[in-house]
Amino acid sequence: MERRYTAFRYIAYSLELLLLFILQTTPRLMPEIFGSKPLLLLPAALTISYVESEIPAMFFGMASGILLDLGYGDNIGFFTFALTISCFFISVIFRDNFVVSFLNATAFNSIFCAGLIFLYFLFFHVFAGKGSSLYYFFAHYFSRIIYTILTGILLYYLNKYLSRSLRDN
Repeated sequence: MERRYTAFRYIAYSLELLLLFILQTTPRLMPEIFGSKPLLLLPAALTISYVESEIPAMFFGMASGILLDLGYGDNIGFFTFALTISCFFISVIFRDNFVVSFLNATAFNSIFCAGLIFLYFLFFHVFAGKGSSLYYFFAHYFSRIIYTILTGILLYYLNKYLSRSLRDN
């Protein structure tokens, strides 16, 4: 019985990632705030890793990273690697040390979303030698970080609902 619910839950997560990818990459479908769109797949992968065990969290992180790399930039591999590793360790941390609560999930979402987007900015804008880095960060990346964190709150509640409703308890 548990296997059937697990399959439904994983199918639901997969459909969520696919729909978020479509929503994120379709032009003029999501509103741009201060010239940027959120990276919806980033908090989706993180919130899935709060409620799932390590291996499924790692695979959903890898799938989200692949979709982000395909739809977001021309630098294939950054988000795939970062989300695969991050989701695995976040799942271990939440399984062993933390209770999945709104405050814990929001704090981790904020730290990891801001950190990964900032690392992307450092690697592919600052270290690449492109000019006006400070202006470019505040004109494009800062609003993307805030927008991504805010959408992560909604995705936390969605994935928490999916996890609780599709379990055999």
